[in-house]
Amino acid sequence: MASIRTARVLAAVAALPLTVALCGGVALADNGSFANDGSNAAVATVGGSGVGGNNTGNSSTTQQQAAGSGASNQNTSAQVSGSAFTAIDQSDHSVAVNFTPFFW
Repeated sequence: MASIRTARVLAAVAALPLTVALCGGVALADNGSFANDGSNAAVATVGGSGVGGNNTGNSSTTQQQAAGSGASNQNTSAQVSGSAFTAIDQSDHSVAVNFTPFFW
């Protein structure tokens, strides 16, 4: 009786690598854009905009994107509703992000 139990335990332990190989997987995410070699593609989404729920005044959401070599996009906009004194800073601050290869 003990040898049968031992054989079952050994069979279960021997099957673990196969179980891991069959049940394991790799996830891959894609942004949904299509572009061939030498092309540029970009996808823009609006998430966490704060526009939702009960809006008793005016509400606005802006979405911008720039794709390609040397592309840039700048925007200054403001909206105020129902406020007597409101300070709005629309000064122009540009930030440059340069990407370099990680491996040469």
